[in-house]
Amino acid sequence: MTAGCSQAAEIAMEVLARPGANILLPRPSYPHYELCAARQKIEIRHFDLQPEIGWEVDLDLVENLADENIVAIVIINPGNPCGNVYIVQHLKEVVETASKLGIVVIADDVYGHLTFGSNPFVPMAVFGSIVPVLTLGSISKRWVVPGWRVGWLVTSDPNGILHKCGFVDSLKDILALSCDPATVLRAALPQILVKTGDNFLKIKGILRQDVDICYDVLKEIPLHFLPV
Repeated sequence: MTAGCSQAAEIAMEVLARPGANILLPRPSYPHYELCAARQKIEIRHFDLQPEIGWEVDLDLVENLADENIVAIVIINPGNPCGNVYIVQHLKEVVETASKLGIVVIADDVYGHLTFGSNPFVPMAVFGSIVPVLTLGSISKRWVVPGWRVGWLVTSDPNGILHKCGFVDSLKDILALSCDPATVLRAALPQILVKTGDNFLKIKGILRQDVDICYDVLKEIPLHFLPV
């Protein structure tokens, strides 16, 4: 467990860091990942998300960017800031590419279960048998409690690759030195995840209404696009 999803990202980068390492980050992306990589002196290489096809990953570019020093690729699904939700076939293509390159997938699932469109949310962890997946998450979004600072980093690796390479031991060592969430919240988390009633989870419908209101207002504002 970590002090929010942000700390989970920081710890993942710290474990993966080594001299000469580089990492693949999406563009556009949540900027915290760039800060975490820079702090650990990991070279950042950006792959593009393609708006014309649902912000899917440009997998050809991913392969062209990769070399022997690539340690991981970050996938944010549901997307932040783009709001996309990847279909299962594209997720499988991403993990197959990661497996081909011999790298870990860092899956930011923090907005999982808060999707409003037709694409169902599929956690990247279901593909752990293809490639090791580090899932980052927290209760801040679904339960609307960002100030509680309760998050997690979960390994999905049924083949034991992360154990064999020493990643899990390094992760435990770093967690032993880091600040934990408040004890009372750590103890409450299993109950929060399993026993939250349906009445509370109706908040998703309220958030959907808020999204629609914002969209209806914003679409009436004239926009002028300038070439980049």
